[in-house]
Amino acid sequence: MSSSLSQTQFEALVKRAGLSLTPENIADLYSAWPHIERFTARLRNPARGREAEPAHIFRPLSGPEGA
Repeated sequence: MSSSLSQTQFEALVKRAGLSLTPENIADLYSAWPHIERFTARLRNPARGREAEPAHIFRPLSGPEGA
């Protein structure tokens, strides 16, 4: 799985975010970046309607008091 960002571009984003990470931390985050990109792409899909998220239909069986 490849990332749309080079490691240099990723490091620039880390610096711009104001994070002070070790090179090892940056390498770890960069190795996970393709997974994060796929995850965020699925979240930001405007074609998905409200019904794609099951939370809008949740109905608890009882309230917090157990009523």
